[in-house]
Amino acid sequence: MQNQDSVYSQIGDLTEETVQKLEQSGLRMTVQRRHIIDILTKSQCTSPKELWYEARQYVPDLGIATVYRLINRLEQIGVLAKTRNLGINRVLPQLGVITDANGQVVRLRNNVQLSELIRLGLISHGVIGNNNKIELSLVGESINVVITS
Repeated sequence: MQNQDSVYSQIGDLTEETVQKLEQSGLRMTVQRRHIIDILTKSQCTSPKELWYEARQYVPDLGIATVYRLINRLEQIGVLAKTRNLGINRVLPQLGVITDANGQVVRLRNNVQLSELIRLGLISHGVIGNNNKIELSLVGESINVVITS
């Protein structure tokens, strides 16, 4: 959370003291909320939606409203502060340069998007069908893939 590109600047440590402050403010500390707090301390999420995607790896039934409510409460008790407007500048991963083992740039036949390369790889591995579409989002250093249809 020390990175200036992070969505939040940290005012206080997200520790047991924070958990106590949250409980004193009337918020029951659930496993879901503890996972969200843990991720906030370790990742560089750029939006609540990306935080939600990452947290769902640990708590599959997590609702996005829980993420928003916790973020709002952390702001209310002075633990987090927004450093920029959330959700306005969505970070989408882009395909960079492809090189071979000798460092030569590999030219693609047409302008292929990273999402299409990943989709084709998922199809070739039998993860999705030919008609499925995907959406990508960047969370810290990880690319999350959501199968949309």
